[in-house]
Amino acid sequence: MLLDGPGIEPELLHDERRIAMFRLSSMKPKVAAAALAGASVIAFSPTASATPTAVYASLYNAGTGHCLAVPGSSTANGTELVQWTCTTNDDQYWSLERVAGGNGDRVRVRNLNSGKCLAIGGSSTANGANAIQWTCSTNTDQVWIYDSAFRLRNLNSDRCLAIPNSSTTSGTKAIQWTCNTSPDQQWVW
Repeated sequence: MLLDGPGIEPELLHDERRIAMFRLSSMKPKVAAAALAGASVIAFSPTASATPTAVYASLYNAGTGHCLAVPGSSTANGTELVQWTCTTNDDQYWSLERVAGGNGDRVRVRNLNSGKCLAIGGSSTANGANAIQWTCSTNTDQVWIYDSAFRLRNLNSDRCLAIPNSSTTSGTKAIQWTCNTSPDQQWVW
């Protein structure tokens, strides 16, 4: 479920089910009820242009218990992304921005700190290719399908964002791998 707009404060709760909950602080009750029931809700800013505001939250890996991060809060293109113990640092907050096409499940994943997008280095289609950040564009290596199993599948490679061998070590590089049911490919936003 993607939510945009004022009054929505994402909070990732790390319980045994590892699900994302949202505190809908100032939304109308019917909209809040629809969101909690699993309906897609987009709340718009109350301006004449009705431009949605991005909502940022952690991308929490269900298999490792860590969050996707940009090491050293780097803003450089090509920085390899890692998992790290979850914090409130901006380099661990991401927005899922809808992209045209598909069934409304295509997104671009943008980092709050750098403003850059999750991509696969060199537009590689190989297993084990590193996830990087890069200036956001329309390239398909920056388009992800966020599916009902909480996997982020790259449109270009048809492979999923993963943590190799379900490592629980902070600093382990995020990679792409053939999509499967492993929890190290499940990212809760």
